[in-house]
Amino acid sequence: MNVLSTVAAALFMKMFLFVFFNLENPKKGRKGKRVSAFFKRAWKAAKLPFLHFTPQPEPESEPDLESVCLPGQGPEEASGLTRGLDLTQFEVGDLIGEGAFGQVYVASHKRSKRVKVALKCMVKSQQDRYLDIDGHSTPVLAEVAMMLRLMKAPRCPNIIRLHNWLEIEDNFVLILEYAESCQTLLQYIKDTADIEENQARQLMRQLIRAIMFCSERGVFHGDIHTANILVTLPRLELKLIDFGCAQPITQKPFNKSDYRGAGHGMPPEALRCRVFHANPAYVWTIGIMLYEIMHGRLAFNNRQSIMFGAIQIHPRLSTACVDLISQCLIRNPAKRLQLHQVEEHCWFNPTTPNPVKQLYKRRKN
Repeated sequence: MNVLSTVAAALFMKMFLFVFFNLENPKKGRKGKRVSAFFKRAWKAAKLPFLHFTPQPEPESEPDLESVCLPGQGPEEASGLTRGLDLTQFEVGDLIGEGAFGQVYVASHKRSKRVKVALKCMVKSQQDRYLDIDGHSTPVLAEVAMMLRLMKAPRCPNIIRLHNWLEIEDNFVLILEYAESCQTLLQYIKDTADIEENQARQLMRQLIRAIMFCSERGVFHGDIHTANILVTLPRLELKLIDFGCAQPITQKPFNKSDYRGAGHGMPPEALRCRVFHANPAYVWTIGIMLYEIMHGRLAFNNRQSIMFGAIQIHPRLSTACVDLISQCLIRNPAKRLQLHQVEEHCWFNPTTPNPVKQLYKRRKN
């Protein structure tokens, strides 16, 4: 790296940090315009030599989002942004999400506005967790490490895609798939009165597919709720997002203190026991998600209700739907429906018998 590019990189980092982490939320008006104008100038001036990309001349063809090597990958495992992609060719647009983690912005390619990515910008914290992964000499941010497990081919279409990431002194920026025409599942539930079971079934099948994929890849998401799920309209395509609480699944159970997700999604065993397991916790999550979709409200509001509260079922729900919710929300994880049994439930397959009832009949006989 020559002296000029080093200086450009240093200047870019200072401007980047100032805009993202010192300005107030640039949602609207002049501040939003200043952010956009800043990136137009800064990305013209710097080639980002500190990125995990290999710079190349800009290709003449339309930018492709299918062929870059993620860190630690070989060409045969390539996935994500075009190899050698120059982020100076992207313009940062609107703020599209924010939370305790930081902010998310959309960025569009200058030559093809339909080619977009989402930039998740986070300030480093003493609470950040790091994991050792193959191909990296130093530990990697846990959120990145867990997403890298999920990005290896074949990928799951119902999990948001990590294209790449960069680390700048006290900050991380994740370069993610941008989901067009979407809203959170939380907003979709608010906007849609009395979601039909067929619609709920379509959403839940995709959520279960994402959850089972995470489980198979050894990833416990740890914070699945309606604000961490995107729904693309009008096709109702679902994508699971935000792996900031994710942890690797091992042969050992999690300690109750390992649970970092939303309080209303906590499984009861993480409250009453010293340890809990990933798959039963996933099944509990499926139950509370289906309940919220069908009722437009949370199944449980606090720890007391999680431990002892009774859920109120709407009379319009089918017997099979009620049975699935009930089987997923059994407080004893040993008696709860198993993860591999969920999609086999008669609510998903009306012409097939309920596996739990069949098991009960066999035991009775």
